[in-house]
Formats: sequence, structure tokens, C-alpha cells
Amino acid sequence: MDRIDALRLFTRVAELGSFTQAAAHEAMTPGAASKQITALEGRLQTRLLERTTRSVRLTDAGAALLERVRPWLDEYEALEDGLSEDRAAPAGLLRISAPVDFGARRLVGPIAEFMARWPKVEVRLDLTDRMVDLVNEGLDLAIRIGNLPDSALIARQLAPACMTTYAAPDYLERAGTPRHPDDLADHQFILDRNKPTPTRLKFTKGDETVEVRVSGRLSLNGAVPAARAAEHGVGIGCSPSWAVDDALQAGSVVTVLPDWQPDHRDLWAVFPSNRFMTQRVRLFVDHLAECFRDGI
Repeated sequence: MDRIDALRLFTRVAELGSFTQAAAHEAMTPGAASKQITALEGRLQTRLLERTTRSVRLTDAGAALLERVRPWLDEYEALEDGLSEDRAAPAGLLRISAPVDFGARRLVGPIAEFMARWPKVEVRLDLTDRMVDLVNEGLDLAIRIGNLPDSALIARQLAPACMTTYAAPDYLERAGTPRHPDDLADHQFILDRNKPTPTRLKFTKGDETVEVRVSGRLSLNGAVPAARAAEHGVGIGCSPSWAVDDALQAGSVVTVLPDWQPDHRDLWAVFPSNRFMTQRVRLFVDHLAECFRDGI
């Protein structure tokens, strides 16, 4: 095994936390994989992994090596993809981060379709609402909804994420139905802390734009939980349409201020700017753009 293969094996062990799983992926025995890592540690004169009978974890030196070697291996694979005509089909691990609600509701289906089309591609999907560090966490891309303040990333806009204002019929019977965005200030509003400004909303009707401040007793983080809270009559919500469609169809919530459009957000695929984009990443982003061509 050459040094590139040894580094690739080390990366696989670190990602999976298992010699057995990494060895199976590289078509070798766990004992052979362990010997290769030991040889790599000997060449580098440092221990990279702490091994126990139940787990494998990185040492500080191993974590430092992983951070440096992972983007380099990605670039090397991208070079191979571009130069080798024999590798027309994408292969390898695709590491994706996405918001919890959107990933579970709208992203798993496209991922399954992509994996069915390209059977040599593996996917590791991390669902989290925190703003991940793509470079330090070794991610190939992140799916984000909203604005992109981080200039260290490159991005591709995939689709608009249209917003809907909604409430349960029984809430509107008790509290009244808003006729103008300014009326929202007198209502209980469900505050989604995943939004950059959960207490400030902007609405547009034709050439007229109105910005309003809202407040409410319930704050949470997530579009789907906000819709569920509205179904229980807690107050009025404003969320991406994909998170509310089921409730609207069921009649458990209805649209509020239908003539006023809340500011929409955008769906983005973002990538680290310091590494080449591999074939599997390019194809996956193209696949998402096709899946969401009509918006989300």
C-alpha cells in the first residue's frame, strides 16, 4: 500500500471510528488495516489513533493530520476524476450538512434518488441547525436557507424558499384575523430563533413594503415545530412554505394575510473555497438544482 492509500485508510478509520468498517470499505482485513496505520504512525513517528476494544479515537496529532490531509485527498480525488476516463461514474464519500427540519422533510428523498443513480457514492448526512465550519469539520458541502454572510465560502443558489404566514382557525376565532401586517403587533407570534431576526418581519404587497415587530410567549428553533405549535392554537407563525404545506392541506392551519408576501429566503449549496469540487459534489448539486427547480 502506498502512502496515499495509507492516508486514505487513516481518514476512513477516523471518519468511521472503526478499523473493521474502514477495512471492509477498503477490501482488506481489520488486521491488515491496523498494520498499515501502525506503519504510517512509524513513518510519522507519532501516534495518530488511540485504540480500545470498543472504540477508536484521534489523538491530538491525528486530529491535526486529519484536518490537513482531508482537503488534500479531496483535491487529489478531484484530479483523478478529471484525468481518468475510466472513472466516469462518481464514487466515494459525500459529506453533507443540512438543517434538521429541511433535511428530514425535503433532502432525504433527493439523496436517495442520487444514491440509486450512482451506487458507488456513499453519503454521510449530518442534520444540525448550527452554522457548521465546513473546512475544520471536513464537510464537502452544506445546504443552507437564508443569507450567506461567510465570505470564505463559495455558493450556488438552488431555489427560493417562499414563506407563508399562518394560524389555526380557533386561534383566529379567539384573537381575530389580521387584515394588515401592522395588526400582527397585537397578536401572539410564534418566534423561530433559527431566523436571523425572529421579532422583525417584512411584508410586500405590490409596490408597498411594511416592516413590523412581533412578540410572543413561545419561542423555539425550527420551522416544523413552529407549524405544530400553530396547529395547537399558540399563535401566528411565519415559516417556509414546505414546513406548513401539510398543515394547510389538512386544514389545521390557514393562511393569514394572503395578499401580503413575507420576504422569501433562498436555498443554497455552499462549499469550502480552498479545495477542488469533486465530481460527486458537482453532480449532487446539479441533482439538487433539478429537484428544486420549481422552488421549495
